[in-house]
Amino acid sequence: MFEKAIFDAGGIVYEVGGSVRDSFLGVPHKDRDFLVTGIPLDKLSGLLKPYGSVTFVGKSFGVLKLTPFKEPEITFDIAIPRKEISTGEGHRDFEVTYDHTLPVEVDLSRRDFTVNAMARNVRTSELVDPFGGREDLKKKQIRQVFAETFKEDPLRLIRAVQFSARLGFEIEPETLNSMTKNAALIKTVSSERVVEELRKLFMAAKPSIGFDIMESCGILPHLFPEIAATKGIQQDKGHDVYKHTMIVLDAAASDKIIDNKGDLELMFAALLHDVGKAKTARFVPEQKRIAFFGHQIVSKRIAKKRLEQLKVTTLGINPENVLTLIEDHMFETKSFFSDKAIRRFVAKVGKDLILKLIDLRIADNRGGKYPAGVGGVLKLKKRIIEELAKKPPFGPKDLAINGHDLMELGLKPGPKMGNIIKQLVELVLDEPERNTKEELLKVAEKAIND
Repeated sequence: MFEKAIFDAGGIVYEVGGSVRDSFLGVPHKDRDFLVTGIPLDKLSGLLKPYGSVTFVGKSFGVLKLTPFKEPEITFDIAIPRKEISTGEGHRDFEVTYDHTLPVEVDLSRRDFTVNAMARNVRTSELVDPFGGREDLKKKQIRQVFAETFKEDPLRLIRAVQFSARLGFEIEPETLNSMTKNAALIKTVSSERVVEELRKLFMAAKPSIGFDIMESCGILPHLFPEIAATKGIQQDKGHDVYKHTMIVLDAAASDKIIDNKGDLELMFAALLHDVGKAKTARFVPEQKRIAFFGHQIVSKRIAKKRLEQLKVTTLGINPENVLTLIEDHMFETKSFFSDKAIRRFVAKVGKDLILKLIDLRIADNRGGKYPAGVGGVLKLKKRIIEELAKKPPFGPKDLAINGHDLMELGLKPGPKMGNIIKQLVELVLDEPERNTKEELLKVAEKAIND
């Protein structure tokens, strides 16, 4: 497409980054990044404009985004070589400059890990691999390109973690030592950047691999101190709370009987559902066991602060949904609940969230004393699905009348109207067949006059 125009102008186009790595792994990679040498940035922008919309990511970094006219759903990052010059001792004390005359190897030398520091000449298909990334792919290892990689950008601490978990690669010992040495620097990274890497970590079949790495090299206490605090908190005849949480997290990511596996709200709920246990652990002498009374309420409070700090809304997550899942994850699973009780349960949690809560409970059971003991949950799930299929009313929006109808009866908006609407919801939860306009208006009129 645009490559020929660059070739004709005397430039060289390289494909770089994750798409090169993934091509060797046989993994589809939708996004493709390119590096162009031999063409100044302004001229490169002009060459690209006939092919699509061109915007500067940041002119000081020499990066353009091209959205092709013919494929508007795709955006390519197209850059010219960059280099960093240290201007001090701090990890942010670097001056980034770009120069189209630099060889591609100079640009690759500033990248994070060897498996990401390869380039392929688009015209000749020649691989440029100055740091042995191809060999590291064969060894299935993550290795830093240079000794100061984590000081230069501490986000790479989490990038190493998520690559290891997603790709199933080991982190090379020297790189792991460097991560341990620089673990505290993770606190200097913006929440938006951290949470995006966590999103990628949650794509792994076993995200626990990443959390175990963070725990072993000291990142976890800085990033999730409430998770680190669960290490060694023993449970009755089971794993400690940390290990339990990791099993729950993995189940939420990939258990075959969980419908919403990998859903981000479910994943954060799985991660944080038991963080209150470190504060609520008590030995009950008469029962000869450790109990965690009210831990779900404490977990919700702790999780609220963490979700706010991480700014999870940038991922499209509704924090209130996560908090509801955490607060309600200890529900009873008795399959002999009446239809009325099931409707009230759905109404309490929310019909759009109820099946995620069931998934969380399945995952929670996987980390318990009887990981195969999910029969009761599955029976309850079946009952809930059957009740949802009947489409009964679960809340004010499902009522056959609304506020305007009540105003026509002479009722003004305010607390009394709110109370009457609540009464009507209670009525139809017990007796869905009474959810007709005529019936509800009669009930409302009586309530108004009482």
